[in-house]
Amino acid sequence: MTSDDFVSGLKTQCADAAVHDCVELLKAPPGRRPEQSLVSLSVWYRGLAPADKANVVAALQMAADATLFGVLCAIDGVRAIEDQSTKSKFRLTATCNGSTSLIAPGPEDLHALLQTDSL
Repeated sequence: MTSDDFVSGLKTQCADAAVHDCVELLKAPPGRRPEQSLVSLSVWYRGLAPADKANVVAALQMAADATLFGVLCAIDGVRAIEDQSTKSKFRLTATCNGSTSLIAPGPEDLHALLQTDSL
């Protein structure tokens, strides 16, 4: 796995999938007795005009992308997630079939790869 593969996989299988899953929950809350907060959101969402529903999806996508960007910034060491003055450095590897690939740090920051893929 390359850094590009990792970022691309996170984008499609995590961020984009989260948006899709949230929209599906809004359309039809699952279970016999879904949480009242979800039922209320579902009633609200289903009452929206199509253009407004599209705006909700766009806002969800923006939030998912911003979250992924922030996580990748933290892995890259450009966003602090610790309070102390000495910061941890992250090293991310992927192992498959006995072969290990270094994902981060790499020649390019992961958050930069996300921006390249998103544009």
